Amino acid sequence: MKPYLPLFGRRFEMAAVLAVLTVILLTNIALKYADFLEFKSQKWATFRGDLVNIIPLSAKDGRSYRRLYVKNDSGITLTAAYFAKDELQENMRVGFRVKTEDVDFLSFLKRRFYAQSVLVWANENDKQTLRDKIYTLIASQHKDAVIKELFGALFLALPISKELRDSVQLLGSAHIIAISGFHLGIIFSLLYVILGIPYRFFQNRYFPYRNARWDISLIVFLFLGGYLWLIDMTPSFLRSYVMGVLGFLTLWRGVNLVNFELLFLCAALLTAFFPHLAFNIGFILSCFGVFFIFVYVRHFGDKFKVWQSAVIINFWLFLAMMPLVHYWFGILSIMQFVCIPLSILFVLFYPIEAVLHLIGQGGMLDNFIINLLSLKAYSTEVKTPLWLLAIYITLSFGAARRRIFMLHLAILGGGFFLFL
Repeated sequence: MKPYLPLFGRRFEMAAVLAVLTVILLTNIALKYADFLEFKSQKWATFRGDLVNIIPLSAKDGRSYRRLYVKNDSGITLTAAYFAKDELQENMRVGFRVKTEDVDFLSFLKRRFYAQSVLVWANENDKQTLRDKIYTLIASQHKDAVIKELFGALFLALPISKELRDSVQLLGSAHIIAISGFHLGIIFSLLYVILGIPYRFFQNRYFPYRNARWDISLIVFLFLGGYLWLIDMTPSFLRSYVMGVLGFLTLWRGVNLVNFELLFLCAALLTAFFPHLAFNIGFILSCFGVFFIFVYVRHFGDKFKVWQSAVIINFWLFLAMMPLVHYWFGILSIMQFVCIPLSILFVLFYPIEAVLHLIGQGGMLDNFIINLLSLKAYSTEVKTPLWLLAIYITLSFGAARRRIFMLHLAILGGGFFLFL
């Protein structure tokens, strides 16, 4: 086998690409700042959008209120506290007056901010998007509200309630719920096999000169691009898709797909064009998830059989991601070990559920899922301090070069459960 070519032939090429991306990033930030100044030009600004999530909460003084998440047509999300008793439902079209002095530029750049807001109007949203119609079909196959939320998140990246979020965090399975590269890999493999059967039939008769792998992969990526648009450019899936396309193109040019430079290029490219991704937790964790997979493949990829590596990687990722995940999410429970077999079984569960929903039988496994989500265990709140996170990330970059640092990462990840 011929050796792989480097992604960049010379350091100058990498420097030139980074310089171009830096210019693009600074230009986009400047454009966002101009939008921010326009937004701040009035004391109260109008914010119109779809009510995507409602979370009931209690204030310190005991009063009940609801935290509303409103997403406008530009993809900016407003978080508002709402104390009134008016009937509000998700997917309603709402209009708020927002106090602009509560919003700083960093929050505006993140495209997600909290501000004192006054509800002006709320209407039933009679304009159903394709995503809404598909969710209606999915929800009609289930009776339990939590299960409807679960499959809305699994197939359409819809937001979930605090109840469901707590359940999946207790099981350590948040990465399964959030559509990411894990899902892209399953969807790609499934479609590749399905499309390969008719393609090769026609290829043998009409175009034997064509490269089947190239053509089928290209068709699948076009489909995945449509799916990315359907789920509203979910950051973790966007990273996976762009890296998949870049990997597909560079692989055909003789560049190794398992390449840290490729991962860095993908993250830099997306951040340059979409600066808010630099602050998105899903995007950051998605990048680190791929990074740790590359670390494993670099040091142990040729040491085990494929099926053995598939099992080992799940254990490795579970431990390696622990300090990172717990910087943002504090729930720690011994039940989180369940996510290892769940991640392996999900490779079968996901396509099976997709087929069941296509034939109108999506509720067949609901009882099993309800019982799984009902599992309870002792849990505590543990957050990774910033100083430990900095040390951990430094060790992670060291692991990209030296195998010994993988042991340190695994020990630190396992240390959370020793603490428990």
